[in-house]
Amino acid sequence: MDDKLVGEVMHRGTVTCPPDTSLQEVVRILSDADVRAIVVVGANYSALGIISHMDIMAHYGENLSERRARDVMTREIVSVTPQTPLAEAVQLMVERRIHRLLVAEATSSGLMPVGILSTTDVIRDIRGAAWAWRWD
Repeated sequence: MDDKLVGEVMHRGTVTCPPDTSLQEVVRILSDADVRAIVVVGANYSALGIISHMDIMAHYGENLSERRARDVMTREIVSVTPQTPLAEAVQLMVERRIHRLLVAEATSSGLMPVGILSTTDVIRDIRGAAWAWRWD
């Protein structure tokens, strides 16, 4: 396997919202941006949590305008840096059984989002990897 880093494979940039955003608006943003997760950020743009499609689905049938991002976000943020070896990030995703990692830089204000590494990004990388197609 190669020594590829997360920064070479991840999606750069993140879709974000403040913690007081209604869940109804979060759904609109997710749909319009065609993404599977949104990062909830504070006033200093530090990551507070993540809302995925599954977090939204847990509130199916409820009045989404009455809920706020802060009420449904996953507060435990699993993150890596762009300099993290990709193999290490993949192992973390497998062990934690999660589909995406926040790619962030640690600052004095907290975690500053710079991108997302998803299982789709990893699969696309595997598709282009010579080691995946050797038949010895």
